[in-house]
Amino acid sequence: MPSYSSDFQHLLAVAAATLAPDGRVIEANAGFQRLLELCAPEVIGARATALFAQPSFATLAQLNGGDDGDIYSGPLTLGDPMKRTQSLRGRVWRVNGEIRLLAEYDVDDLDRLNQTVLELNSDYASTQRELAQANLRLRQREAEILALSLTDPLTGVGNRRRLDEALPAEVKRAERTGSKLCAFVADLDHFKRVNDVYGHEAGDAVLAAFGDCLRRHTRASDVAVRSGGEEFIVLMPHTELDDAILVADRFRASLAATRIDPITHPVTVSVGVAELGPREQGPALIRRADQALYQAKAQGRNKVIAHFSPAVPASSATAARSTTP
Repeated sequence: MPSYSSDFQHLLAVAAATLAPDGRVIEANAGFQRLLELCAPEVIGARATALFAQPSFATLAQLNGGDDGDIYSGPLTLGDPMKRTQSLRGRVWRVNGEIRLLAEYDVDDLDRLNQTVLELNSDYASTQRELAQANLRLRQREAEILALSLTDPLTGVGNRRRLDEALPAEVKRAERTGSKLCAFVADLDHFKRVNDVYGHEAGDAVLAAFGDCLRRHTRASDVAVRSGGEEFIVLMPHTELDDAILVADRFRASLAATRIDPITHPVTVSVGVAELGPREQGPALIRRADQALYQAKAQGRNKVIAHFSPAVPASSATAARSTTP
């Protein structure tokens, strides 16, 4: 799309052009087209290097070290040396690597030429600002959309897609850095009874309170997600197993102490915790934490149980340590 105004595009008293670094014409008004003795459709893409008699195009291209800014101001001899040349006064400058030229045929147009330069520079600066602002808004919107696509709307924690993205990444980071990675799987106790007795709105309130409690007891570096129904998973990078057990138990106790209307009894949660073993993959880590969760359910609920080593069968390793209220 031409950047020149309609009047300026057809102006013959002033030659204006935007050239690629190799001299190909990107844009030219009628005054420049007549130097090339070509019509508008033919001039775009034509090589104009031979048009510059004094200074030569090569000389202009080397001035100013190839940086953006003013290149030359003064007399220009332009045209075909074998036919006819024109002596003009003008200015050459570079913007984003492109070479721009404005030159006057008629001294009376000098004021108009200077004004046009100012307007073009102003328009360029304004366009650059608008483009930067538009790009910033676009990046912000893309970030918002991405965050929404990875968030469970009811609880405010991540969704299953967030877990699917984070789990392999955290396992690779732990392997690369030699750091610890723990996970805990938490499941609300008797959640079906809450829905049956108090209704699904109360069930949603419990889930929302669960998510809020989870966010308050995890770090920004942790990945907390709702994996489905009333089950939640938390990945805890750079965390020893004993520390993960303490965090899980503080979360369990905090939820039990939270009053959630209209429910008259404490809402409790069972939690299974595991630490990533040598050469263990993410799904295996989650399975072991899930096994510990089922042990917590089987042992009366409202407790935290850790599964210690992937090398030890779950039946003997799972109950090795537990916390109960």
